[in-house]
Amino acid sequence: MRITKFATLLVIAVLACFTASAQEATGIRFFKGTFAEALAEAQRQGKPLFVDFYATWCVPCKKMEKTIFTQPAVGAFFNEKFVNLQMDAEKPENVELAKKYKVEAFPTLGIIAPDGKAIQINVGFMKAEELIEMGKTAVGEVKGFEELYKEHRAAPADLGLQQELLTLAPRFLTTQDGMDAEKWVVRVRKLYKEYLSKKMADNSLINKKDYLIISNLGGDDPDEVARVVEYINAHLDAWIAAVGEPAAYYIIEKNDERMLDLVKKGDDSYKTYLEKIRTDYKKAYDVIKFKKVTPYQKSVDYYGALYAIYKNKDVPRYIQLMTSYLNGLGEDANAADYGIAAQSLYNAAGNKLTAADHKQAIAWLQKAIPSESTLMNKINFLVMAGDSYKELKDYKQAREYYNQAYGESLLMGSAEQAQQMIQASVIYKLSTLELLEK
Repeated sequence: MRITKFATLLVIAVLACFTASAQEATGIRFFKGTFAEALAEAQRQGKPLFVDFYATWCVPCKKMEKTIFTQPAVGAFFNEKFVNLQMDAEKPENVELAKKYKVEAFPTLGIIAPDGKAIQINVGFMKAEELIEMGKTAVGEVKGFEELYKEHRAAPADLGLQQELLTLAPRFLTTQDGMDAEKWVVRVRKLYKEYLSKKMADNSLINKKDYLIISNLGGDDPDEVARVVEYINAHLDAWIAAVGEPAAYYIIEKNDERMLDLVKKGDDSYKTYLEKIRTDYKKAYDVIKFKKVTPYQKSVDYYGALYAIYKNKDVPRYIQLMTSYLNGLGEDANAADYGIAAQSLYNAAGNKLTAADHKQAIAWLQKAIPSESTLMNKINFLVMAGDSYKELKDYKQAREYYNQAYGESLLMGSAEQAQQMIQASVIYKLSTLELLEK
């Protein structure tokens, strides 16, 4: 009986391994080797090279690896059409290649011609259908940007064609360099502005595809952004029905950006946009739910505090209003809120801070550090606290915070260049403490 049970368990284990292997085989099969070796294999097979540029700490990268690359439809297409490679873009031997293909965020997904030229570059998480469409475009099964642009030149009034072009534009522009890049940016900006005007005129802009176009291509021209904000706000119910609350958050984000820019310049016209929070843009801001404070009062304190310190270097007023802001948020306040309060104090007032000001900054940072989940932010907060303790001549505490920052930097994995820069900076600060203590 024992032998039979053991044999049964063994069979189950073998079947489980076989099933797992079969599942793995249905996804993308990645080439084992270097980029140069993979490119040589692509040349030998006469196929493009698909590269998943990832970082070991990147959560969306891991999600794509587990949930997208393993899908049978994705595997069937990419295994037939491409040589596939996964590459840790932060490894020292890969850093220059990552720069060549403009890898600045993760994941970056690239399709490279056998001669090494970029065909398609996409930044960010992609769904299975989006990834397959990207691949089909690269191999000519779906029309590419330049081909569509020629068709647009022949039929300049075709808004459907323009929508396709503008949807593809961000991915296409990342593959362009030098004069070609400048040429295409000018063309895309012109097309985008004309497209917006036409679709606003007949109210056909309110849909998911056009919202993504606005999100990806809008933002360079303040007047244009303001026009889009006013249009979305004027038709907010229809926009929310079409794309959900992101439409309201677009208004909030752009209005907040405008206020932040003005207060940093010491321009009190930010109050015009502050007032819109409880008037013109109230419906948009109502999607934000705080337990103790309204979006308007939160913004009164926050932007008032920043205006006081950037315009007049009025640190006491800044601390008063920022304290009111954080108290108003109550339990809704997070690590970033406290960290930004301290960061803004350093940025705007710097060497004008008194001992009491440094103590306030430390108090905020001590609330931010324990719950901060982003490693780079946590290291930054620790270093800022160390700097304040150094100014207070409490060198023991300063050393503790600097050492903790150094310790956190050891967790940066393969981000070696950033790690080395941080560690060099911290070591310099520690050596400065030694000189001050003598």
